[in-house]
This record gives sequence, structure tokens and C-alpha cells, in this order.
Amino acid sequence: MKILFYCQHVLGIGHFFRSFEIAKALAPHNVLFVEGGHPFRDITSPPHIKRIFLPPLMMDEEFEKFNLEGEELARVQNERKEKLLRAYIEFSPDAVIIELFPFGRKKFSFELIPFLQQTKLNSKKPLVACSLRDILVEKKNRDSYESWVLRYINDFFDLLLIHADERIMRLDESFSRIDKISVPIFYTGFVARQPTRPITVNNHKKARKIVVSTGGGKVGSELIEAAIIALGEIKDSSITMDVYLGPFLDTQKKQKLEAMAGHDSRIQLKPFAVDFLEVLLQADVSISMAGYNTVMDLLNTGIYGILYPFRQNREQRLRAERLSQFGNFAIIEEPDPKLLRQEIEKALSQEQSEKVKQESQPINLRGAERTREIIEAELNRRNTSIN
Repeated sequence: MKILFYCQHVLGIGHFFRSFEIAKALAPHNVLFVEGGHPFRDITSPPHIKRIFLPPLMMDEEFEKFNLEGEELARVQNERKEKLLRAYIEFSPDAVIIELFPFGRKKFSFELIPFLQQTKLNSKKPLVACSLRDILVEKKNRDSYESWVLRYINDFFDLLLIHADERIMRLDESFSRIDKISVPIFYTGFVARQPTRPITVNNHKKARKIVVSTGGGKVGSELIEAAIIALGEIKDSSITMDVYLGPFLDTQKKQKLEAMAGHDSRIQLKPFAVDFLEVLLQADVSISMAGYNTVMDLLNTGIYGILYPFRQNREQRLRAERLSQFGNFAIIEEPDPKLLRQEIEKALSQEQSEKVKQESQPINLRGAERTREIIEAELNRRNTSIN
């Protein structure tokens, strides 16, 4: 079986890593993974995945403008559209998975609508699935937005895959007209990344480690600053802090963080870690935002997390609040050094440090594997009905 997987990240890295985890779980089927954001070329692909890169397009923090404009933008858009269509025709997939669209990525309609139209021209139309995370970002004009989504999900798609545990998070909480979606809807469970190799957790180490991260780094530098200041107010040489800087961190902000960290030998600035689960399993406390992948990593490892949800929309806060009952989370309202110091000291207290890391969670974290099972079952059902 051949599967084409389209993924476009525009600001952070969460969409890419969740999609890539699903693509890895699609083995042994052949996957053509089409990427449209800043390329992560250093990530190792399993043998069943072939990656192709569209000319990169990213967006600003308000999700309003592309990083290109004018004639340059028009050229890149046309090049992307042609490359995507060519890849589809040459690969001739049995199934197509498109991440987020039409629930998001409307500004990429210039390539996705012609692409979806092409899938309907085949004598043997591929199975077309939408891959959707747990929570949608709220829209200003909800009625208009939902009407637009319904038009395209019902016209071009064959099924909707929601990567959440429906007992905890349901799509109708952020999409009111779910009853108007005519294609089958499947809740796969949450997609949680798995370690790339066996990891040994040292539960007897004397030193205590704090890990600070902000995903892609385009937002959240104020949280790192606050964490550095907070550690400076804790006079304990056994506590260390590793700060992982995202690949999209602004140069000036990076220089400021380097200057701040240079005053405390307990702090190390490190490049973005692809295998973040391994990093977490060597830590006692994580300080981060509340993106999908980060929260899943914390649930998967049982590490105590101090979470600062992205404030532009309700998505991260809702996720952190809803899932806090299943993990060891503290949620902070502001990246305030005094507040962070209190939370760090609380997390590293004797009571918290002796808390056993959880090996399993009472929620469904098999979203990647379940996605493969659903795709296989739907294609088998199709083939059976044809024969």
C-alpha cells in the first residue's frame, strides 16, 4: 500500500512531529511524506518513508502573513502547487492523508484545492483522510469558518481522523456543527512519540535537573528568560538547568539568552533535541509551553511539568487543564520569575522528587498505531466491496 502524507507547519514544529510519528507508524506501507514548512533535514527517516520538500513557506505569529510577498510569493506558490501535483501523479497513492486542512491551513488552498481536485479525477480514487489534532483554534467568524470547512470536508474527503481520546476531548467542543460532517469520524487516541532506543532512568541521582524548552522557539523566549532568573534566585549547586533552544528562535533573543545564561554555570544552552523523550527521562522537572507534543511527552514519561500555555488562543490552556488530571502538571498564568521559583521549589521538594514516574496512563496514547489500523481497514473494506 502507498500513502501520501501532506504536512505543512507554519510557526512551530508540533504539526510536523505529530505527523511524522504517524508516518513512522504506517510501516510497512510505503509513505511519501510531503513537507511544506521549514525543512527538518537532519531527522532520520525509517526505510518505508521517502520525504520530499516543497519550497518552504512560513507565517508570522498572528498567522496572517507569509514570510514572502509579491512576485516572490507568487513564484513559490506556483512552484509548490506544481511539485505537489507532480508528486501525487508519479507516486499514485492508494491513500492520501492531509494534516489539518480544511480545518486549518486555508491560506494554502492555492495548492491543496487543485491537489484534492486531482484526486477525484483518477479512475481509482485514493482514500482521502484528514488528520486532525485534539483542539481547533477558535475563529472570529465561527459560522463562516464552519461553513467553509463543511464544504470541503464533505466534498473531497472520505474520513476524518481526530487524534484525541474522545472520553477526554471531543471535536464538538471546538467545532459546533460536527453533525453536518457527512464522512465517517474516527477518534484515534492521542499521538505520543516513542523513544528511538531503550532508555534507562536513573532514579537515584543526587543532582537534580530542570529542562526548559519552547518547541520551535518562535514564541516563548520570555519563559526561558524567567526560568533563568528563577534559577538564579535558588542557591543550590545541585540543581542544573538545560535550556533547549528551538530552530526558529530569533537571533537577537538567542544572544540575550546566551548573555543571561553566561552568569550561571549551572545553566547550559543546548540545540533543539529531536529525541526529546530521552531528554525528559533524564530530568526531574520540565518547564515548557503546552503544545500537543510536549504534553504527550510529559504524559508518556510521567515527568513533572510546569506549563505556560500560549496565550494567543485557548488551545494550549484547554489541553493543559483537561489533561492535568492524568499527568503531573502545574499551570502558570505568566512567565514570572518569582512564580517560577516557587513552582520549581515545590516540584523539587522531597514529596515531589520521590514521586514514581508513571509507566502507563489511563488514556489512549496509541493514536499513531490506531491511524494505521483505520487506514488499512478502510482500504480493505473498499477493495472488498469492489471485488
